[in-house]
Amino acid sequence: MAINHPNIFQRPLLRRSLLSFTALILLFLTVDTHGAMLYKNYVVRYDRGWDILCDPYQVQQGDWVLKIFRQKGELAHADFREFLGIFERLNPHVKDIDRIRPGQVVDIPLKKLAQGALPGQSSGVVTIPVVMISSPREIIEKHTRSYTIQRGDTVSKLIANRFGGRYGNTTYSQGLALFKAANPHIKDVNRIYAGQKIYMPDPSIREQSWYSTLFDEAGNLVEKMADSTETESDESQAQPTVRAGSELAAPQPESGKTGPAAEAASAIGGRLLDKGTYFLPMKQGKDFELDLSRHPMIDLMNGSKVILTTQDRVMNVDLPLIQSYWEKVKVVKVPEEATSQDILEAVFSAFSSEASTNRLAFDDGGINISISAKWIRTEPSVDGRVPRHSCITPIMSASERTHDAIVRYLDQNDIVIKEILSGAPEATRPPLHMEVTKHIDSIDGSSQKALIESFATSMGFNYSPNTSISFPYAGIQVQALSNLLSFGNGREILIDFGDLYGDAVNAISDTGLEILQINLDAGPVEIIQRLMKTAGMAYTASPVFYGANRSPEFNTAISVSGILIPMDNGENRLFTEKKIPELVRLFLRDQGIRLIRIEGSARG
Repeated sequence: MAINHPNIFQRPLLRRSLLSFTALILLFLTVDTHGAMLYKNYVVRYDRGWDILCDPYQVQQGDWVLKIFRQKGELAHADFREFLGIFERLNPHVKDIDRIRPGQVVDIPLKKLAQGALPGQSSGVVTIPVVMISSPREIIEKHTRSYTIQRGDTVSKLIANRFGGRYGNTTYSQGLALFKAANPHIKDVNRIYAGQKIYMPDPSIREQSWYSTLFDEAGNLVEKMADSTETESDESQAQPTVRAGSELAAPQPESGKTGPAAEAASAIGGRLLDKGTYFLPMKQGKDFELDLSRHPMIDLMNGSKVILTTQDRVMNVDLPLIQSYWEKVKVVKVPEEATSQDILEAVFSAFSSEASTNRLAFDDGGINISISAKWIRTEPSVDGRVPRHSCITPIMSASERTHDAIVRYLDQNDIVIKEILSGAPEATRPPLHMEVTKHIDSIDGSSQKALIESFATSMGFNYSPNTSISFPYAGIQVQALSNLLSFGNGREILIDFGDLYGDAVNAISDTGLEILQINLDAGPVEIIQRLMKTAGMAYTASPVFYGANRSPEFNTAISVSGILIPMDNGENRLFTEKKIPELVRLFLRDQGIRLIRIEGSARG
């Protein structure tokens, strides 16, 4: 079926349903503790640098893609195009999203999660309370409509018309159970009469995320739920519980194959074909038959293919001749015991005539990122949007891998870091286990005076504004007010914000006091830099950090706009006016850096 994307969010009901997930998340923060809780399991999947909260869903009879999508989460509401892309990547078993079949299980992406947004997020499965009720009957009553029995009506017809199916099947049985719960005054559902007022369950209740929790394993309506206040504290009820689940790791190659050729194929985003016969079309005569068990092929998934061989001939045909047959098929000769690095070297050499680079760079707020890799493969995007770059580098040990937070951050920016450790595929990277701190230290940068005072306090310096000083001038002793900053290392300076004029500065300097004059247009970082320089204390302007513990030659360099000041306790401080991306903050924290934001500066 065709999906008319631009118009699907114009319906009021749809807008309400897409916002329901946010409302449910807020609900468990404000629950009344005098009732029972319905819980729902959500899975956390990884996609291009993000943890994606997903709703596992089994396709039902009569479902279609749009019906499922329009009920789910803020991703679809914010950017349906992006939502579809995430859905397709997380559900590769769905070959055609317009053709789904009952019984298929799909993961519906609901929301992008920041690191640590939910307790236990890295486990892969989180359980969230979605609604608070005293009994299932209460919530059923809220999803009913009054109805007056007409001549010829029967309960079975009414249930079948609204819930579908026939007597005895699951949907009918559930509808009947809901009917009985909504109409406890009807003792015999086979005895109703015209004019009688009843309450019919609204079929839309089946579309609620918690619907399945109303029934036990036998399909019967849950009659009584244990009061959560009997066994849990109020504090524990206000948090999601976590159940064991699969850990988040980089996905294994689709083929599941191992070995150097499979590692090389996975590293460049391709797949290894090493079984059966592959037929390559010839301009004349019958197709060329390639025995993949003798000459494996890497399909680069963009139309290009690479044949691997250890010989000078392929299927008794010389390599130059093979190479001349097909424009998008390359043939590379590799050693008998070739490593994944050997294969990658040969593959990239085969494409060396094509435009390529081994460096990428971009700016993001307060940071500059520069990536250098042994090989970089760029794939134009199918939809004409931002292309993806795979940065591939051999490493000597697992300790040389790029920090997980930087890997995720770059992945979010369409740059994939792939590090090849011989004998250990890139996919063995461990899952990310990092808590996010929402609190960011800050100092006041709303004015030059406020900046210096708050900076001094944060560093443990002694700052005394409006300090009385005395100095000889033109043969007389002059009294004045200035600002004294003591660094604690025996150095003291006066800070002048333009209050001293003429020879007064020289006269004060002659007494042995050093004066730092602050220009009106000096920015916060410049002022801090001048303070540290005047004090003779160590600092680094716009420090550079490397994402991996290895040589800078093939590494990711992160330059941060600000001033880095080393501290005796090892907790170095980085003062910046700019907003630093969350994942980069996590990386800096693990480098022993305490990030301090200069707030109130017009330059931030």
